Amino acid sequence: MTIKSVTLTNELRELERLRLFLKDSAESFQFDERTQYRLNLICDELVTNIISYGFGDRADTDIRPRIEIVLTDSTDRMVIRITDDGVPFNPLNRPEPNVSAGIEERGIGGLGIHFVKTLTDEAIYERDGERNVLRLTINRLQLPEEEQTG
Repeated sequence: MTIKSVTLTNELRELERLRLFLKDSAESFQFDERTQYRLNLICDELVTNIISYGFGDRADTDIRPRIEIVLTDSTDRMVIRITDDGVPFNPLNRPEPNVSAGIEERGIGGLGIHFVKTLTDEAIYERDGERNVLRLTINRLQLPEEEQTG
């Protein structure tokens, strides 16, 4: 089992550090392109939402709340744990968007979280003291036997 982590502050410029961390992690863990794509989309969406909406009035103070991303990789799965100091918010409780409706008929927002739910095999939210904790699991792609040997 391998673990990598990064701690960010609630500033949009931190998204570049996130991207570099994810790139380095993908190389270290030797992720296939599909897993790397899923990891980037999930983390970028969630961290952007946390930075943009998660801190309410505290977003403009000198205190920079933390966002911690921990990746745990094993042979059969990868776990992404995102923890933040933001206001209590369970993104898993967001209603599913009507993806079959036209753009004009759909409400604003919700698609990113929908993609996160779609791209993960398990998602669990909890409030731990003053922190939001979101744990997402992506099962490693298991190739059929004929593809593994060929």
